[in-house]
Amino acid sequence: MITLENAGKAYRDRRNGIQWVFQNLNAVFHDGDNHAVLAPRGQGKTTLLNVICGNDTLSQGEIHRRGRVSYPMDFRANISQKLTGRQNLRFLTDIYGRNYPEALDFCAAFSAMDRQLDLPLKNIQNQARARFAVSALLSLGFNHILIDDTISLGDQKFRRKCMNYIIDNSDKFTVLLATSDPDYAAKMCKSASVLHQGKLTFFDDLNDAAKAFNEINKVYV
Repeated sequence: MITLENAGKAYRDRRNGIQWVFQNLNAVFHDGDNHAVLAPRGQGKTTLLNVICGNDTLSQGEIHRRGRVSYPMDFRANISQKLTGRQNLRFLTDIYGRNYPEALDFCAAFSAMDRQLDLPLKNIQNQARARFAVSALLSLGFNHILIDDTISLGDQKFRRKCMNYIIDNSDKFTVLLATSDPDYAAKMCKSASVLHQGKLTFFDDLNDAAKAFNEINKVYV
């Protein structure tokens, strides 16, 4: 479970003024409930995920995490292009306290990279690097998987494989998706909220959330 209590994030602008991305957010993201945060572009969905996983810090309030929370699925700062896939995975399993042989077996099978795991990532194609990044994240046994916007890494076949895996393993981990695509959210999530102008509004029905988002999003498209 992930709980936000009066959570806020602010930055200083070029004139040294304070600009709030969001403020006074109170939310509970429950285990077993794949949830979508719908937000127009530029309204803070990436910032929200980064503070939830610990890549960034809050300016106010608190976050309580029960369970292991992943970094956002498209976040590649944990991956070194100079190291091989095996070396990267060794580093990640050491950092996150996971069993390296088990993670390697999963990553090799899911990514279908075969001998490319022994090459520096900078020497392989972008799609193969993307397959490794996603497979490595899924191999680390997180309780909460964070997805920024959509699963956009790899080719269409691999993205479909990822979505099917997430849906089929909903008993093992919970997804928190922050996206500007309500149709995509409907494929993966059962509940939703809308992030707009620094406020987070929850809806009992995902269709109601999508309607509210689409009305707000007219201004941004």
